[in-house]
Amino acid sequence: MLVRGTPVGAHVITRRVAIGAFSDVYSGLHAVDGTPVAIKVLSASSCLHAELVARFLNEGQALRDLRHPGLVRALEVGLLPEGPPFIVLEWLPADLEQSLARAGGRLPVWACAEVLAQVAEALGALHAQGLVHRDVKPANVLVARMDEEGITVKLADLGLAKRVSTGPEASSALPVSTAGTAVLGSWEFMAPEQWLDAKRVDARVDVYALGILGFLLLVGRLPFGSGTQTELMIRHLRMPPPLQLLGDEVPESLRGLLGRMMAKSAGARPSLVEVRECVAGLVRR
Repeated sequence: MLVRGTPVGAHVITRRVAIGAFSDVYSGLHAVDGTPVAIKVLSASSCLHAELVARFLNEGQALRDLRHPGLVRALEVGLLPEGPPFIVLEWLPADLEQSLARAGGRLPVWACAEVLAQVAEALGALHAQGLVHRDVKPANVLVARMDEEGITVKLADLGLAKRVSTGPEASSALPVSTAGTAVLGSWEFMAPEQWLDAKRVDARVDVYALGILGFLLLVGRLPFGSGTQTELMIRHLRMPPPLQLLGDEVPESLRGLLGRMMAKSAGARPSLVEVRECVAGLVRR
């Protein structure tokens, strides 16, 4: 654990705000102008695994290279004197999971539409650079603003991002090789093909996860619930999404869109452009 006042590049630690499976997140300040930041530091145990170090550096490099308003900004990437790598990010104090809890577990249709539109746009920017996120979920959507006038969110955490293009349009992020049978992602949001082979997926797994996110925002519960790895795998592979749980206030167009986004067959899912076009009339102007 880093103590208050520890220098991290051009910034200093103020306190630890979150402990993750592979890294810790601290709040910090720019040493000169006092701008608040978030500082993500890979844990000592994770530093023992080359794959985890590569993923972490992959995330930092990708966020630094990709400049898009819908993606959290990386301000600095480097190594601490003790060795662990760090990423300094713009400060956004809450994620969608926390904001959803404060809102009573559900969002109105217009707010859900705004989240879907903004995350779809951010994912489109990633996909255009040959990257698939593979871990779209409320905890990885940071909230810049949320009030009665509107909601502004930014997609974060590219730790599981996969490069699917190596052409000139692809990001310069480091390639990461993972174990052939590894299940990579958050179980409640993983597309059927991601369960079967996480290494051979494409952008359509992000569409699936975004559909589950939209369902959660509107219903207040996950479409396939929680449970063991085996239980969730079977549900995602075989169980149709329970669209009947969507309330009467959800327009038929949005209901149908979410159903298509959660289709078992990747080829049956809509494009992100279709997602944005469908929700465009539901957002607040």
